[in-house]
Amino acid sequence: MLRPRGNLIIGGQVFNVDAPVVNWHENGWDATSPYCIPTRTEPAPGCRAVPGAGQEPYAVPPQEPGKPYLRRFAYRPGLTAQGMNPSYASIRAMIKQFVVHHDGCSSADMCFNVLQNERGLSVHFLLDNDGTIYQTIDLGLMAYHAADWNIYSIGVELCNRGDAFKEPSYYDSGHAGPPRSTKNCKINNNTIKSFDYTPAQYDSFRRLARELLKLFPNLPADYPQSSPGEQMWNTLPNASVERERYAGYIGHYHLTQQKWDPGPFDFKEFCSKLRGALCFPVFPKQEARKGEDKPLVPDDSGELRQATTELYNLNEVRADGGFFPVGPWGETRLWHGGIHVIGKPDGGVFAPYPGRLVAARMGSDSAIGSVNFALLRHETTLGKTKVQFYSLYMHLADELVRADKVEWMTKDSWKASGKKGQVALLDEPIEAGALIGHVGRVGPDALSRSQIHVEFFSELFIDVPGAPWQLVDGTAGGRFCEAPEINKLIDQNSDGVLSRAELSEFFANGAGDALHRMVTLHVSEWTFEPSWGDALRVPKDFRTKKPAEIDAMVAEQITPGLWWDNAVAAHCRLPKDGVVYHYHPVAFIAWYKTQLIEAAVAAAKTGPTVHEKDVRAVPTTVTDDFGDKSGISMRSAGDIAEDPCNKSLTLEQMVQGFDAPECTQ
Repeated sequence: MLRPRGNLIIGGQVFNVDAPVVNWHENGWDATSPYCIPTRTEPAPGCRAVPGAGQEPYAVPPQEPGKPYLRRFAYRPGLTAQGMNPSYASIRAMIKQFVVHHDGCSSADMCFNVLQNERGLSVHFLLDNDGTIYQTIDLGLMAYHAADWNIYSIGVELCNRGDAFKEPSYYDSGHAGPPRSTKNCKINNNTIKSFDYTPAQYDSFRRLARELLKLFPNLPADYPQSSPGEQMWNTLPNASVERERYAGYIGHYHLTQQKWDPGPFDFKEFCSKLRGALCFPVFPKQEARKGEDKPLVPDDSGELRQATTELYNLNEVRADGGFFPVGPWGETRLWHGGIHVIGKPDGGVFAPYPGRLVAARMGSDSAIGSVNFALLRHETTLGKTKVQFYSLYMHLADELVRADKVEWMTKDSWKASGKKGQVALLDEPIEAGALIGHVGRVGPDALSRSQIHVEFFSELFIDVPGAPWQLVDGTAGGRFCEAPEINKLIDQNSDGVLSRAELSEFFANGAGDALHRMVTLHVSEWTFEPSWGDALRVPKDFRTKKPAEIDAMVAEQITPGLWWDNAVAAHCRLPKDGVVYHYHPVAFIAWYKTQLIEAAVAAAKTGPTVHEKDVRAVPTTVTDDFGDKSGISMRSAGDIAEDPCNKSLTLEQMVQGFDAPECTQ
C-alpha cells in the first residue's frame, strides 16, 4: 500500500512531506555509497573490486578507460567546504531547476541497479510505477543525471519503458507494471510513440512538487516556452547559457538533442495545476456567478475586454479616488502606484498570479480605516522572458477576528512571526486564485467605503518584446508627479495643482484610458523616507494647510500605513530607496492574458502537429537514459562551474529567489 506521507532529506535535515517518499535510510538505496548495492533485479551485482576503495561499477564509461570510478555524486560548487550536509539555507539558495527523465526500465529497482551498480551514476528521486518516490541522495548534493545542469538542479527518473513503437507489448503481461496507454509526442521534429505515465505517478509527482514549492523559493512551477504559455518541445537553442538563468521544471531533451526523455510528459499541464488559474483580485461584477468560486481571467478576448472594463469602472467611476498613477483619495499630484477598487463588504481578495507571500500585516487600523496588507512576489515566464514583479493588497479586512482565516494564516511562518499590528516577514507559496484576504473599509470622511488598494510594481522594467508600456521617469519629483504628459491631461485650469474635482471628472469621463499603459518610475508611497512631513510642506498642493495640520495628517492618515523599511526591503528583495516601476494592475492583467491568448491561437495554427501517420522509430542518434550506456549526458566534468548570474548576490539575496539584474532577461 502506498504510504500517504514520507520523509525528505535536505542538508541532513528530515522534512515530513505530503508525498510517498522513501529515503535511502529506509530501503538502503544510497547513491553516495562507493559500493555496488544488491537489488531485487540483481541480488549479487558483478562489480569489480578496487583494492582499498570498494567496488567500482562494472561498466566503466569509455571516456575514462582504466580510471577508478567509485564516486556517484559530487559537492555543489560553493558548498564543498560544508561536506555531505550543507546548510539548508545554502541549498535553498542554489536549487532552481528540476530535471525530469524517464528511465527506460521496468521498475525503480531496476533503475537504481543500472545507475548505481552498472554505470556509476545517480539521481535524487526514482518514481516507481505505483507512485512510490525513492530518494537516493541528499538534495544538497549534486547527483549525476543531467551533465552540466547538475549544478543547480535536482532530478527524477520516472519509471517508464518509453518506446512504445519498438516494444508495443511491453506492459501486456503485467510483469513490468500495470498496463499503460500510449501517447505520441513530437520532440526535435521526431514524432515518437511513447508509453504514458501512470495516474499514480502523476499524482505522486504533483504532491512532491507542491512540497518543493514550500521548501525551495528559487524553484518555481515554470517550464520552457516556445511562446508565451506554450511548451517548448525542442532542445533549448542556447542550453549552456540557459543553465545559468533558467529556473523551473525542464526535460532532458531540453538540454541536449541526444535525448528524448521524458517523452510525452506535459510540462504545461503539470505546472499549470501547481500554479493555479489566473484571476482578477476581485470579482468584476462584485458578485460571483453561479458555480464560480473565484474571479477567473477569461480565455476569450471579448470576455476579457468586458471584464477589464468592469474593473476599470470599479475604480474610475465608482471609487471616487485612489486613481493611477496620481491622486490618492482623488486629490493632489502625489504619486499613487495602484488603484482603489470598490468591493463587496468582506468580499474575497484573490492572488492573480502564483507567487510567494513575503510580507503581511493584520490587526492594524488608522484614523481612516484598515492598513492591513499582503505583499506577494511573483516570478514567471512569458515566452523567453523572465518576468519578476510584486503585487500589493492594502486595506484588507482584519483576518485576526475571523474564525475561518485565510489559509496562509494557518501556516507555521505566520504563527511564528505574525503579531497584531506588526509587519510579518513570511515566505509562503501562493497559487494563482488563492484567497489571500477580504475587502476592508477605508477612506477619509465621505470617501470611507469597502475598497482595497491593488498595486503592481517591479524593481526592473518589464521589457517584454511588443509590450505597450509608455515609461515615465518620475524620480526627479520625489513624492509628487512633475511629468507634463500626466499632469496636463488632468489639470484643466492649468494652475499646476490637481484638484479632487479635476481628477474625478477626468476618470469618470473615461479619459483614464490614456494613462492605463503608462509605467511610472518613482518612490513608493509606502516608504518612510523621504520624510512625508518635509515632502508635503514644499509644493503648493498643500498650501492651504498649516505645518501643524500637515503633521497631524501624516501621523493619522499616512504613517500607520507605511511598511517599507530596510528590514522589509532586505527580506523581500526590494530596493531600500523604494524607487520601483509601477503598472496599472488591470492593464497589466489584460496585457499578460492577451499574450497567452494570442500565443495559444498561433500555436494551434502553426505549432508542432502530432499525427499517428508520422510516427517513426526513434532515430539511432537519439536515446533515453537507459540507452545512454556511457552516461555522457548525465555525468560531466563541467560540474564545477560558477553561476555568473548569482556571483554578485549575497547568500541571503539568493535565497529570496532573484537573480542579479544582468541575468533577468
